[in-house]
Amino acid sequence: MNKSTMLFLCIFFAQFITVKDITLAMPYNNVPNDSLRRVVANANGKEKINAQLELAMLLFNSENTEANAIALSALNEAKQIKDKPLQMQAFFALGRISHEINNINLSQTYLDSALVLANELDDLWSQSDILLRSGINQHTLGDHLKALQSFNMSVQTGRQAENYRAVGAAYSMMGTVFRVNGLYDRAIEYIIKSRLNYEKADYVEGYAWDAYLLGRIYADLQLNEKALDYYKQALATYEELAKKDQNKSGIVICYEQIGILNLEAGNTYEARKNIEYTLKIHKESNSKYGISNAYKNLGRIEYESANYSLAEKYLKDALEGKTEVGDQLSKPSIYQYLGLCSIKTGRTSEGLDLILKGLDQAIQNNQKRIQLDIYTKLSEVYLSLNNLEKAIDCQQHLINIQDSMLLGAVNIKMEQLQGIYEIDAKNNQIAELEQQNQINRLTLKQNRTSLIFMIIGILLTLIIAAVIYIFNRRLRQNNIQLAEANAAKDKFLAIIAHDLRGPIHTQTAFLQHLHEEFDSFDAGELRKLLKILLDSSENISDLLDNLLLWSQSQVKKMEVNTRELELKGVIQNTVEKLQQSANLKQIAISLDTENQLKVLSDANMLQTIIRNIVSNAIKFTPRGGSINVKTFASAQKEVTIQITDTGLGMDSEKLNQLFDITSKSHSQGTENEKSNGLGLILVKDFVEKNRGTINIESEVGKGTSVIVTLPQA
Repeated sequence: MNKSTMLFLCIFFAQFITVKDITLAMPYNNVPNDSLRRVVANANGKEKINAQLELAMLLFNSENTEANAIALSALNEAKQIKDKPLQMQAFFALGRISHEINNINLSQTYLDSALVLANELDDLWSQSDILLRSGINQHTLGDHLKALQSFNMSVQTGRQAENYRAVGAAYSMMGTVFRVNGLYDRAIEYIIKSRLNYEKADYVEGYAWDAYLLGRIYADLQLNEKALDYYKQALATYEELAKKDQNKSGIVICYEQIGILNLEAGNTYEARKNIEYTLKIHKESNSKYGISNAYKNLGRIEYESANYSLAEKYLKDALEGKTEVGDQLSKPSIYQYLGLCSIKTGRTSEGLDLILKGLDQAIQNNQKRIQLDIYTKLSEVYLSLNNLEKAIDCQQHLINIQDSMLLGAVNIKMEQLQGIYEIDAKNNQIAELEQQNQINRLTLKQNRTSLIFMIIGILLTLIIAAVIYIFNRRLRQNNIQLAEANAAKDKFLAIIAHDLRGPIHTQTAFLQHLHEEFDSFDAGELRKLLKILLDSSENISDLLDNLLLWSQSQVKKMEVNTRELELKGVIQNTVEKLQQSANLKQIAISLDTENQLKVLSDANMLQTIIRNIVSNAIKFTPRGGSINVKTFASAQKEVTIQITDTGLGMDSEKLNQLFDITSKSHSQGTENEKSNGLGLILVKDFVEKNRGTINIESEVGKGTSVIVTLPQA
């Protein structure tokens, strides 16, 4: 999904669940503004504060500056009378208003204060509302893991308080997070949970929102007929609601998506009608963001209709609007279609410049799906110009981006993915009976579908046999990978349980001793204790760095950004950071590096390789020893980095275990420095990712030589 569209939907959802759904309990709901203003002017104490908060919540969409001032006044007066429930409501209102003006960090600060008070008051209903709002803030900032945790806590407290609107909203947002990250089966499951809770609350608008979200999911899956059915369900409900409150926001988002479906189906006439209607509504509400979106869609429609001059006019209007509202994420596709219009009207050079400008912005924004679309169009343009070299280059970029997306390098970091499944597992354990009945009905449908496939499968026995054979081969491969992954996991947990816990406990013990006996120590003793604590902190820091890099590497979340590097400068900068450790052991480090030698490597990975090898050499070299770092080029267009020390050395058995993740045999340094063996495993992984080799030569009592080769630039 386009990031700007995601942000718009998040803002829209935040509005509809606040104004009509989860506003904290206040006594003046649905009172006209003038009546509330009279109460504020004439009342005192709690009555005045309640009226101020209600007025602020009614005004924040249209007059957020005034709403903010009113809510701040309410907070100050609530503090004066020491009324915690009213303080909590004031913090909540300020959090809502700050979100509306896009000050998300300030919004979260207010919500955190509200949550502290809600916890003190044991107010589960308010806790669920506040946690939901916190999750929306975190989702807006792109922190999916924290958002899911907040939504999950909102579900738990909402269940206990029977706040089914908040529970429904939390499940709906969790479904949105899953959808954004491509986990469509989970997204559908959570939206079904949301609908069940909205039914309990008899909340029609929430039910319509879930229908809209299901439409977006099926549109992503290119099941356009099913998507259209859900959009029409949502639209019918929003139209009924608009007759009562004149709020057409839900109508607009449905017509926009229906228009996009019609455009993709080639029905430009219907698409134009749909988008022109959204433009009319946006102009009525003076939504600059919405107007610019409508112009962008109309530009696409007119381009597909070959009305290039009109398309160009719409697209320029859209670009002006996006610049005014600061929406950088929509600009790449606008530049793309402006360029295509220029090319179609004979301005090929100008058109290519515009398309490339859009591509540059899409790359800056990391909008990979838009990059795919632009590279596809560029390839077609270059083919039409008989520029085969550039057309092939575009195709190669397409393949690279698709590979990156298939490897999961788009949105979710490793720890987020783990968190998602942990939260998912928790919620599966507390599923309600109604949800289970719904899932059972879906399961029955799936079983009927499976039966049909089984009948067809009988007629295709040979094909199925081949598929089973391939599947079994892959299963065996997966089992091998799983065994390796389990070993890596055990190693990871062992390091955390022993190598990380040990230094932390040591630090805690020393700090406690230092705190209790501080006055009895002289300066020399204090310096020794601080040196011990410093060494322990450095060990923990190095271990955490290696753990993070290694864990990212294991799940293939680390991209290799290969470029030309001056080897001597990288080595000097890296060794310089380790010089203090060497000086403390009186170890001399000498560099024998060629000035003009360059390698093709990832800069961060190369620094990690050199840092870990030199750090190991310092660790296992006795006081007064030496380390030599030498570089030279070979005839095979390779660069060799040879790091030799005068340390303890190793026997053949020890050498054979160096790169074994399951090995539990790890030595201590010459001055009892800790070693977990992870550094060299990380080095080997990074060397291989950079198309290099590593070899280690060692003899007990005579030192060790680590030889790394990398491609020469």
